[in-house]
Amino acid sequence: MYYCTDCKKRFFDPKIYFERHDNLPPPYEKHILCPYCESENITYLEARHCKCCGAKLPYNNKGDYCDCACRRRGEKLWRLEAKRRKERLLSPLYSAVRELEEYNKENGKNMSYGKYFGLKRGKNNG
Repeated sequence: MYYCTDCKKRFFDPKIYFERHDNLPPPYEKHILCPYCESENITYLEARHCKCCGAKLPYNNKGDYCDCACRRRGEKLWRLEAKRRKERLLSPLYSAVRELEEYNKENGKNMSYGKYFGLKRGKNNG
């Protein structure tokens, strides 16, 4: 949807005008105009959707959610996701995989998890 800043109207299909510049061969200069006042001061309004349920929001809605219930549900889901990410970063498995990736990057290798920890255990025992 488009919005004209001069006449304050909304429309889906703008008027298109090609300026030919004394009949020179194409490409011609393309102008997008308001169909009501023929102004070039138009902006494209992108469709926005609710962050929780995905419903299409009205163009005059400035928020991120369609209603208060979706806002509460969406904020709760964001908090749970942040908690899950934090727990994942603190897990021993994630730390081990991160250590393996750092080793491979520093040494130019492509070792698997099992080979790396087998080699590491052999160094520690031997």
